[in-house]
Amino acid sequence: MVEFEVELEQNATGASARPSMMEKKRSAQSVRDIIKGAKNASGGGSAMQDAVFEFKNLHFTAGKGDKLKKIITNVTHTIKSGECVAMMGPSGAGKTSLLRVLTLDAHFGTPYGEVTLNGVPMSAEVFNQHCYIVQQVDKHWPYITVRESLSFAAQLYNAAAGNDLTAVVDGVLGSMGLESCADDRCSGLSGGQKRRLSIGIALLKQPAVLFLDEPTSGLDSASSTAVAAEMQRVAQDEGVIVVCTIHQPSTKVYNGFDQVMILSRGREAFTGRLNEAVGYFESIGYPLPPATNPAEHFLDIVNSDFSDEDEVRGILDKWQTRKAEFSEDIRQIEQGISESEKCNLVKEVKIVLRRQMLLVSRDPVLYIGRALIFAVGTFVFGLVYKNSRDDVQAQSQNKFWCNVWFIGMPSNMGLVAVYALNDEFKSLLLEVKNGMISPQSYLLSKFIMVIPIMFIFGTISLLIPGFVIASFPFSAFGLVLILWSCCFYAYESAAEAFAVLSDDVIFGMLNYLSFWFAGFLFGGFLVPEQDLFWPFKFFYYVMPLGYYVRSSTYLIFRDITWDTCSDFTTQPVCSESSDGDAVLDAFGRIYPLISSDNQVAKDIIILIAIAAFWKLVYFFTAISVSKKTTKISGTIPESLSQSALVETESAKEEET
Repeated sequence: MVEFEVELEQNATGASARPSMMEKKRSAQSVRDIIKGAKNASGGGSAMQDAVFEFKNLHFTAGKGDKLKKIITNVTHTIKSGECVAMMGPSGAGKTSLLRVLTLDAHFGTPYGEVTLNGVPMSAEVFNQHCYIVQQVDKHWPYITVRESLSFAAQLYNAAAGNDLTAVVDGVLGSMGLESCADDRCSGLSGGQKRRLSIGIALLKQPAVLFLDEPTSGLDSASSTAVAAEMQRVAQDEGVIVVCTIHQPSTKVYNGFDQVMILSRGREAFTGRLNEAVGYFESIGYPLPPATNPAEHFLDIVNSDFSDEDEVRGILDKWQTRKAEFSEDIRQIEQGISESEKCNLVKEVKIVLRRQMLLVSRDPVLYIGRALIFAVGTFVFGLVYKNSRDDVQAQSQNKFWCNVWFIGMPSNMGLVAVYALNDEFKSLLLEVKNGMISPQSYLLSKFIMVIPIMFIFGTISLLIPGFVIASFPFSAFGLVLILWSCCFYAYESAAEAFAVLSDDVIFGMLNYLSFWFAGFLFGGFLVPEQDLFWPFKFFYYVMPLGYYVRSSTYLIFRDITWDTCSDFTTQPVCSESSDGDAVLDAFGRIYPLISSDNQVAKDIIILIAIAAFWKLVYFFTAISVSKKTTKISGTIPESLSQSALVETESAKEEET
């Protein structure tokens, strides 16, 4: 390795000048030691201690044919445990794309090359067990506290249980400097606190590699320095490989890294030890000016938007001829990776169910908020149709529509569910990727939790508005409640499906609104089934609303003793009999959907089948999306390898 003896300015002394906060240990023990002690006490194992993360000849392209674009070209690096690496570059340099390739999340193109952990090719399973990514925007459950977040993560990662759980959580709180906000909800945390909580949760997994995307983005100078110091502490004390992208760090933040990779136009301009970067650029004719942030200096000279393109290309070409001088001999370690301990599915479902129930009890939108809207909205509809409480045939149509709105208005609020569940699903995706939970445990816990909520919603929407204000017969309450709950569950399942079918929440909400409107249009009570244009008859059979309306109307009307009617000329619904079945048949002359035939059991089964269909769409889509990963092709196309070879040869010729 070439050594450079360069006298640097005091503000740019490289890795030897750590931020002062780095010298302060928040905890006497590392999180790894705390967890190890807890696991040893309970007879558990420990995570992988030594690791080497390597990527070789990495290329990434997007598009095909004439529109093929090279985003990453021939990038190579090797990192060992305990090192903190910054991937820097101007906007469009390819650093975020490189991180997405390394984390198997580059779905918009095709990666080529090798990415390995201890010699094992990176795969979804390897990442799931031994890696962790902290996204640029921290996603935490807003209505649970910092302590609760760490507690659930510790249980799900099998880091601690029983009496050890409190000690491990307290240890992480101390290590991350989060004691002061331990009992604050995550929604009230500052940007720096959220970032440290994300790192704390990551450490409970004890990953071999920790990736961070723009960890200082959106933070003030003090918070940025604190987060950078924490990353360095994590690398040194926890023995974790830390890889992060960073746009333009301050001098303090920059000096906290062990290694730096400078990218431009998808290629390396320098990769190596921090204390060698200034010397290298000076050796190729770009010395560091006095009192200048090294990071700013490097980014200025490789930014092709504001520097001469030929000059930038020359810098990139020179590195191709010199990079071998800076390669390090990494101590060989045993090939292969260890198996991490995981909760079994039953235990995982129990933990996730407890967390989801806690969220439901505190979230003012998804369930509590909708319950209040249902109570107020159906109460208002009950008052609007108050005159329909009289059991006279002249009010039968008002009684019918009153019942329709008792399901129509609440089901429309599925729009709220689409919005909330789309955001919740994004949090789930990150937890699944980071190996905290499996999608199956989340889906099963939601399934168990939601069913009783449907009956609670039904009771709120029907009991006072329908059976007190509108005076529906109480003898029908039980079966009407079952019908209402099954119908609403079908709408809720459709909302869940639309929430995950599209990443764009607005698109999902519009799809659900169309589904809700189609329920009315093809329900059979606005346009009879026999009058529908034949291609649309399919929707009559798959929309849930008509089945609820048919059987609930039958149950309500059947148990009423009506007045008699003889004025067939002025009353649309008129039967000389006061019997409920006779009135139902008379009503059916206007609304062919309604009759005196008992189809309650059939309609309940159909509603359950419709709900099951949408629930399966939700299940399979959620599982499919959550397990979607990028596969890195080990075979580099000849066009890319030849391109890299030509660039290297031309650089050597220019150097000569």
